[in-house]
Amino acid sequence: MNRKEMTEIRNHFGPEAKYFSMEQVLTALIDVKGDVRGMRLRPYHKITEQETDILFATMKKVLCPAIGKSTAELAFRNAEYAEGTPQNMLTALLRSELKDEEAAMAFLTKLSDTVFADEPFAVLAAYCQYSAPRKNKMDELDDENNDHIYRYIVVALCPVGSGESTLAYSSFDDEIFRQESKDAIIGKAPKDGFLFPAFSDRAADVNHVMYYTKTPNAPNDKLVEDFLGCETEATIDEEQGSMKQVMQQLLGDDLTYEAVATVNEKLEQIVAKNKSDEAPTEITGHILHRMLQDAGVPEDKLERTEEVFKECVETTLKPERLVQPKTIIRTPEIVVNVKNDAKDKVRLETVNGRHCMVIALDEAVIEVNGYELKVPGMTE
Repeated sequence: MNRKEMTEIRNHFGPEAKYFSMEQVLTALIDVKGDVRGMRLRPYHKITEQETDILFATMKKVLCPAIGKSTAELAFRNAEYAEGTPQNMLTALLRSELKDEEAAMAFLTKLSDTVFADEPFAVLAAYCQYSAPRKNKMDELDDENNDHIYRYIVVALCPVGSGESTLAYSSFDDEIFRQESKDAIIGKAPKDGFLFPAFSDRAADVNHVMYYTKTPNAPNDKLVEDFLGCETEATIDEEQGSMKQVMQQLLGDDLTYEAVATVNEKLEQIVAKNKSDEAPTEITGHILHRMLQDAGVPEDKLERTEEVFKECVETTLKPERLVQPKTIIRTPEIVVNVKNDAKDKVRLETVNGRHCMVIALDEAVIEVNGYELKVPGMTE
């Protein structure tokens, strides 16, 4: 499931969406002891508009199109359909359309047994249908023809905090007063969640699940590995660390500012292309070789690129996890932030025997701590 497909599902997730319907909703709370409490299965049309607004807003966050960062497509360890596997359990839940209390309780019990938490968490789930329209030759949705109905379940796991006393204003009494709240408060921002099955090539893919986490550098290993039965992917920090290891090992002291900035520029281009590409590009040793060639690195330094890449990286790297929004140059005393489109205005060189960072200025006036200053020797 690529970014375009996830964006399509997300854009058609709402009460006014043309091809979409939410049929059934499951809500429950799992306390710190692992007990399932307050489970409710309700038809969507029986839920108040005020509550459905919150449910839509919360679960829509799980349908995050930032694939490679907050969202990842994960394959079940055992691709074959087998009794007792996570894939089997989720398929049974899907087929029940969240109308079967026994299937729902089996799902929640498995969740409480495998996902340990220091605080209670709420489970919000919905059974939905999307009448996926065909696409024409211009890659536009064809309103007249539907390929099939994509049936799926979206699940959001939300942290629960204890109620606290707060100050409130009463318009009736025209005064501010202390208001006590003893109830648990469910956070609107899910910490984790998933979509099952994945939506790939305009069809349901029951062999994959889309996992969402609010903390890409700290995924919920218990949820991914024990509950969903998938392998945890490397974190953003780990992938960036692997890339740095490759670059340092390959170029060593010959690693330059130009090489780092150019590679980041090429990563930006790939990320932009991946947003609409049916087959997103991932970084391999061969692609890195081409990037460094474009950065002007001599060919004799690149002979071992693919070999070093294989030594440091298990398979491939996701460009979305490597690209930096800006170039940051840091010394113990100075930090300089450079917009990526201005990277060529900075160069490192030796001036009068001193190592210097030279920044080209296009304007005669610069801003320092909010003050506008004229640059000595420059005219308007």
